[in-house]
Amino acid sequence: MLIRFNAENFLSFNKRIEFSLIANKERRLPSHIIKGDGLNILKSGVIYGANASGKSNLVKAIDFSSQVITKGIENLSPVNCHFRLDKKNIKKPTIFNYEIKVNEKFYSYGFALKLDNNEIIEEWLYEIGRKKENKIFERIRNNEGKHDIEIGLQLSSKAKTRFEVYREDFKDANNLLFLSEMNRKSIDDFSELKVFKDVFNWFNKKLTVLFPKSKFSGLNFIGDDNEMSETFNSFLNVFKTGINNVTSEEIDLDNFDIPQKIKEDLTKNILKTKAIIFEINGITYSLKKNNQNEYKIKKIGLEHYTNDGQSVVFDIEDESDGTQRLFDFIPALHELKQTDSVFIIDELDRSLHSKLTYGIFELFLNATKENESQLIATTHESLLLDLELLRRDEIWFMEKQNNQSHLYSLDEFKVRNDKIVNKDYLLGRYGAIPIFKSFKNLKF
Repeated sequence: MLIRFNAENFLSFNKRIEFSLIANKERRLPSHIIKGDGLNILKSGVIYGANASGKSNLVKAIDFSSQVITKGIENLSPVNCHFRLDKKNIKKPTIFNYEIKVNEKFYSYGFALKLDNNEIIEEWLYEIGRKKENKIFERIRNNEGKHDIEIGLQLSSKAKTRFEVYREDFKDANNLLFLSEMNRKSIDDFSELKVFKDVFNWFNKKLTVLFPKSKFSGLNFIGDDNEMSETFNSFLNVFKTGINNVTSEEIDLDNFDIPQKIKEDLTKNILKTKAIIFEINGITYSLKKNNQNEYKIKKIGLEHYTNDGQSVVFDIEDESDGTQRLFDFIPALHELKQTDSVFIIDELDRSLHSKLTYGIFELFLNATKENESQLIATTHESLLLDLELLRRDEIWFMEKQNNQSHLYSLDEFKVRNDKIVNKDYLLGRYGAIPIFKSFKNLKF
């Protein structure tokens, strides 16, 4: 689970901002809380704000920092990602820090880097508790420009010998994270080093970020996963999309009529993601490997019925933008229900009706009472500002002040639980709304 996230000197965040999912002491909606080691963690959060206030930048900060961990900064393009409205910031470090819960333990992990030359200058991992914190490792750059790793774990003699080799090899690794590098090493034989795998896998397997144009991979399971296919059909029926069934037609890659270069690129990419979705001439396809390591392509279709009961299959591109967006949310909701995942969705309400946006959050909260999944979203949908749906500490606002983004919670306003929050928000009582001059003097 995500407990807290901090970012500094990234996009519109000049000073340190903090997004926290630590619950307050109110007793309302107890099913929204996961309790553990004296710490109550919220299952959801929504972030409001005017256009260009920095909501999407919060999502981008989480996405960028998690990709630095899982993919490496050498595979990213962080040019001009620092806070650019202060010229001195180009030389200042950009800092990210996460507090997370993994396997009933709590960790603080973060790093500082210089975005002008992709250089990691600090990194740390601590196990944290109510009374004390235990250092797992800390990495700093010494006066000679070398990277020193200080380990806080109690290691066996064999593990210590192996670790010393890794530490020595890492002294000149200016653009690598030590956490990431340790996950490329042979450490499975040393149980005391398992924490490196656990923390890395949280970022690699538990955390998913969806932007408005993201394509989540749930479509890959249609046709060979009965549960997923039934889930799609059930959701589409509940949401009254007019789709009666999701179909798939399997095509052998060798018989697929596309240029050989495109085939090579597709199979090269699938090594990294196991399955991918792609479009050709407005038709959606899914490519994955079967158990025999054979590449198989599926053409995804949506079955509608005519007035006389005849079946007509449409391509996904023939459907409305809202229906297409549901094809990302349905597998996301399915995964949230089945696993302890964290989904962060930018512009949840984009192309969706207000009641449908409300229904997605309501469905998530009802369907995940037995697990530790979390759903965090940015939105403009004021219908979600309902204290019967969400707690005060689950509602956040982003506002620009002096060209910098500031993040704060509704909980700071100490509003009553019977308050009509969405009305007060639109009246500007909590800030984070658009403020513009009168249109009367606008000349065309």
